[in-house]
Amino acid sequence: MPQLTVDIDTGGTFTDATISDGKQVVALKVRTTPHDLTESFRGIIKAAAERWNLSEVEFVKQVDTFRYSTTIGTNTIIQRNGPHIGLIVLEKDMPFFTSLDPESLLGSILYPVRQKVYGIQLDGGEADQRVILNAVETLLSEGAERLVVSISEQAEVVERRIKRIVFSEYPRHVLGALPILFSTELVADTNILRRATTAVLNAYLHPNLETFLYKAEDILRQYRYNRPLFIFCNDGTSNRVAKVTAVKTFNSGPTGGVEGALHLARHYRLPHVVTIDIGGTSTDLAFLVDGQLEEDTTGMIEDAEISFSLRRIEPLGGGGGTIARVEQGQFRLGPDSAGAAPGPACFGFGGTEATVTDANLVLGYFCDGATLAGQVPIDGERALHAITTKVAEPLGITATEAAVLIRDTLEERIAEAIRKGAAKRGLSPGDFVLIAFGGSGPMHAAGIAERAGIGSVLLPTMASVFSSFGIGFSDVVHRYSRTVHLTDGTELRQAIDTLFERARIDMRGEGFASDRVDFCWKLTLLQGEQVVQVTDQPEEALEQLQQNSGITAAFVELEARARLPHLGLQEVPVRLDRPEPLSQRHVAWTADNRVVTPIYAFDALENSDGKLAGPAIVETKYTTLVVPPGWRLSRDRYGQYMLTQEGN
Repeated sequence: MPQLTVDIDTGGTFTDATISDGKQVVALKVRTTPHDLTESFRGIIKAAAERWNLSEVEFVKQVDTFRYSTTIGTNTIIQRNGPHIGLIVLEKDMPFFTSLDPESLLGSILYPVRQKVYGIQLDGGEADQRVILNAVETLLSEGAERLVVSISEQAEVVERRIKRIVFSEYPRHVLGALPILFSTELVADTNILRRATTAVLNAYLHPNLETFLYKAEDILRQYRYNRPLFIFCNDGTSNRVAKVTAVKTFNSGPTGGVEGALHLARHYRLPHVVTIDIGGTSTDLAFLVDGQLEEDTTGMIEDAEISFSLRRIEPLGGGGGTIARVEQGQFRLGPDSAGAAPGPACFGFGGTEATVTDANLVLGYFCDGATLAGQVPIDGERALHAITTKVAEPLGITATEAAVLIRDTLEERIAEAIRKGAAKRGLSPGDFVLIAFGGSGPMHAAGIAERAGIGSVLLPTMASVFSSFGIGFSDVVHRYSRTVHLTDGTELRQAIDTLFERARIDMRGEGFASDRVDFCWKLTLLQGEQVVQVTDQPEEALEQLQQNSGITAAFVELEARARLPHLGLQEVPVRLDRPEPLSQRHVAWTADNRVVTPIYAFDALENSDGKLAGPAIVETKYTTLVVPPGWRLSRDRYGQYMLTQEGN
């Protein structure tokens, strides 16, 4: 049996996986278990073993690579349930923190500042030891569970000195060792507030993430799996559990989706792409311009700027579980969601609110009694009751009109964001191809595209599990950078040697010897603020430094990459038969008109030429493809589907 890759993405409602043997990619989906995410992790393994007709132990033996994206970090931020953090800074930097808004992310973690942030004054003498230890003792007495040290002046040198002092009093080998993070060991950033923010957030996310990920890895050990579990991060890379930087797991799931879209854009040579990932709780929007993912050099987590780059992904309110209601006579959609529990009313798990999923069932996009995402039977009567009582009756309209209102509001909200995003980039919506994915993406893609002014929509075969599909293109990567101020020329050689040794050690910790790692350098030589030379050869930079005494600084970057197996697109057989509908039902395409619409099984579409004219609905195991009137669906030789508006 070929070695398998398993890529898993935890969503708010469902946990998705793509499993590949190098020739075919199989999609799986289980319900997310918010109370204990390891249950859905086990659920994927169980479902995969059943799919391959193996025991769970035998299945895991066949797996070469597990890559996993978790929502633990994101949930910790949303729920504000991290540990109490104490922060040590220089006294002169205290105003940065005393002025924090308590409602901001950093302000809420460090509130009240006077109890959680301690300013110190150091003179380099023996008295510094008492000052430092007093700061530690004071913060611990105020309830701090983890400490962060972030110094603005001679940061690396001073933080190393503080580290020696603290560890002399609080040794690392004892069970009660003090959890403390020194910010310059996490990131080299001269901006003190940004570096401190990054370190505080990392310390805040670390314990919840550590507990969960080691528990997940222990599950694999119980299956006698002897390879590392790789964790997918928000920069599009993966690292083994022991090497994960906690803050880099925030929002990693949506990153998987845009990484998958990037692969498709390159495969099809699409210059401009906009992606929509419509899941159970939200929609994520991203743009690829000139074939490149957009990235913020210093990312934002809520209102907090951090030192690490982040993919530019815009969260929008609205997903399958988004709640519709009427308040004081006004219709409102979201921002709250029914989530996985209790879920939409039609799930029958105790939810009573009207949601987008309930509206789609009332419209006829789903069949009453069908099994949603292969997991949850849906109840048309519950959906109709929720739409009627929560929206239709308060507004004095029919249930169908209410369902259309919910659908149209969601689609127009996303379309408006696309129009604004295209204009911001100096482009027209028609310059873009829309790639739609997530459990609800293919259902609303054509409506969103039509409202936005986009004529072509790419629907990946793996649309319902597309974030896990995108995770399958990640490698193990570590990146390093350092600004070097030059006096006698030896500093650059020392920086190069230090970064290389650090990269070599980190990659060895990931399980890769140096001969399996690609080391890529970028060295920028500066004279004042003017760039003198940019090179990818360290020896060339050192030679230039000897020849030009005016060079005053260098910015050194190193990327170490060990390649993991990647997913790919395989050609599918060309078929000429026309697809035959499975059934038909009345579907409300407008508020005043239900049309008898053919319903196709996805398998029938796969075993035909894959061409349909709207109106039509295609039912797959995990999602529904909606082809409205005026649109056509076709399949290409790689098995991917394209929705095209007539006239384009």
